Amino acid sequence: MIPKRIYMCEDSIDGIFTAIYDAWSSRYGHENIRIQVKTADKDSFNMELFSEYIEVPVDEEKPVKVARSIREKISEEAFEMIYYAALSDEAGKGDIIYRFLILGFSLGPKVVDYLSHDAVINIFNLRRNVGNETHHFLGFVRFMESKNNVLLAKINPRNDILRLIAPHFSDRLNSENFVIYDEKRKTAVVHRSGFPWIYVLADDFNLDRFEELSDHEEEFQLLWKAFFNSIAIEERKNFKLQRNNLPLRFRSNMLEFSSEEKDKSKDN
Repeated sequence: MIPKRIYMCEDSIDGIFTAIYDAWSSRYGHENIRIQVKTADKDSFNMELFSEYIEVPVDEEKPVKVARSIREKISEEAFEMIYYAALSDEAGKGDIIYRFLILGFSLGPKVVDYLSHDAVINIFNLRRNVGNETHHFLGFVRFMESKNNVLLAKINPRNDILRLIAPHFSDRLNSENFVIYDEKRKTAVVHRSGFPWIYVLADDFNLDRFEELSDHEEEFQLLWKAFFNSIAIEERKNFKLQRNNLPLRFRSNMLEFSSEEKDKSKDN
């Protein structure tokens, strides 16, 4: 029996593409290879007996070659699906992308229409899940204005959608200085008025500088909460329907909900 090779890679599209490049170049046989993304949760996958684990450091050139091959030999649509899938929080996404590419390089552009094939179904589901959460956060992000005239928003998405929502807010708030901070991943999008947004690692990000609100911010928050409560029709309140449309997990950074609801959201 041929032992399986499991390529362990960084949780990023560059990390996944580097592992795919190495796995493909090994000519070890696709059925004998698995791509595994390394996550902070060590219990997200089970170690397998009689398997060889290969650590894959991120390379600068290999991801570029893989991306170019996908765009040229499959399609731009396929690359977009893979990019969204790579931002998913699904632990098995690396191997899902690998299986899709095996089929994609065989079939070419028409692979995206093979919706009955497991490799396509899996990548489609990841892309849809990430896309749906991105769409939700375009309406759920809440900014607050600090004393230094910087708008700050904190989010806790399941998927790594920060770079997907950044163009939307950069376009609509182009004249503002703002920061969108992903508390879960310790990353941030920083936008300076009139300039393009940038994506940064923010492990040592100091939120204290934004704690002091501007003169008008507290007043606006009170007005928003009053508006939120006043437009509700008491006799027509439907908390089950509200939670279906706005799940608890989105509410931790939405100021219109009570502290009790925010505490519940952290558990979901």
